Amino acid sequence: MTNIFFFLDLFSAIFNFSLGYYVFLKDYKRNANRLFFFLTLAATLWALSSAALRALGIPMGQPSVEVTLEKESVAWAWNQVGWIGIAFLPSLTLHLSIIITNPKAIFKERKFLVSIYLISLIFLLWTFFGEPITYLIFYILFTLFFIFCLLLSFTLLFRNYFSLKSYREKTKLRYFLVGLLIPGIGGTTLDIIFPLLRYGQFVGTTFSLYLFTLGYLFIAVGVLKYGLFIDYREVLEKIFKTLTEMVIVTDLQGIILMTNEKTLSKLKYKEEEFIGKRIENFIEFGKQKFEEILKKLKNFGDIFEGKINFLTREKETIPFLITSSLIKEGIIFVGQDIKELLAYQEKLEKEVKEKTRELEEAKTVLEIKVRARTRELEELAQSLEEQVKERTKELQEKVQELEKFQKIAVGRELKMIELKKEIERLKKELEKKESELTK
Repeated sequence: MTNIFFFLDLFSAIFNFSLGYYVFLKDYKRNANRLFFFLTLAATLWALSSAALRALGIPMGQPSVEVTLEKESVAWAWNQVGWIGIAFLPSLTLHLSIIITNPKAIFKERKFLVSIYLISLIFLLWTFFGEPITYLIFYILFTLFFIFCLLLSFTLLFRNYFSLKSYREKTKLRYFLVGLLIPGIGGTTLDIIFPLLRYGQFVGTTFSLYLFTLGYLFIAVGVLKYGLFIDYREVLEKIFKTLTEMVIVTDLQGIILMTNEKTLSKLKYKEEEFIGKRIENFIEFGKQKFEEILKKLKNFGDIFEGKINFLTREKETIPFLITSSLIKEGIIFVGQDIKELLAYQEKLEKEVKEKTRELEEAKTVLEIKVRARTRELEELAQSLEEQVKERTKELQEKVQELEKFQKIAVGRELKMIELKKEIERLKKELEKKESELTK
């Protein structure tokens, strides 16, 4: 029977580690993937310890079994290896739940997370240096700590589950919830609460370990079928390769998680020199500029547009017109190189200035010519005015002469008319006299 449990422990260790390592390799940049790997690593240490103790004939948590002094020291060492995993299981579970649900509360603060891990470390050190007389107190406190972390984790996960609108996201989270509920409820009941109530100590980790493995089977289905903990980076990277614009994805601290070939070729960096570094190292006025963008995104909306100067490997400045988008776990920067556009704009401005200068010069020359021509026209007008006056005077004199001539001519005509009338009168008198003489 012991051999069966030994192989079950060994299978649990291999399965847990393989699942965690698979998730880690798929997307090792995400905090959730790294934490899940550490969680499976803790379970792996627990399973290896249990298998080793069974091989020695001392099931974990049963110190009452009589063994030799040499075997006892080996068993103690393996027992401590198991406690390295067990002590950090509650804090890792709670931390992973916080990362997945991203609650807007004190749980995200670094002080809270550090305190949780510090408590786990204290319990671990207690197993190394604690006295047998304090074991009961240790088991009670550790049980309370374990239950507190589980209850808080489930509270966050269930709240997040019922707030999700995407069916796929709810399905993914459901597999993770079931994977934690099986060991959380079953293991706590069978291996913590029941032994404490009956024996007054933490004994028999067999059920918890196997229940953890059973729960991880559900998580494995979620990983393989629905991409739980996997961010489909390969698909995104293939899409990025077809983009002609700069694309950079960072977390909220500015650490670069993803980019595309266009960005690397523009800035002349290799991927390993760019990924994992802070974006502020590659932009002008780095930290100040990033904090300014982050502040504007949080205060004025999820999208911000503006010009950012990026620095190449040779520290050459390349201006980009950037659209920054705030997402749940980071920021997406999409940008277009406007160096040539700005150079063309600068060229146009120079040409405009040159043309403006030429026009100003032409305007000045034209004004001088207009003033000179105006002066000439004014002089000509003045000369013409004088000529008109002279001609007017001459005409007036001629008119006067004509008037005199007209008066003379009219007087002569009148005189002639009078003379003609006098001649006619004299003719008539002469004819009359001749007529009288002939009679």
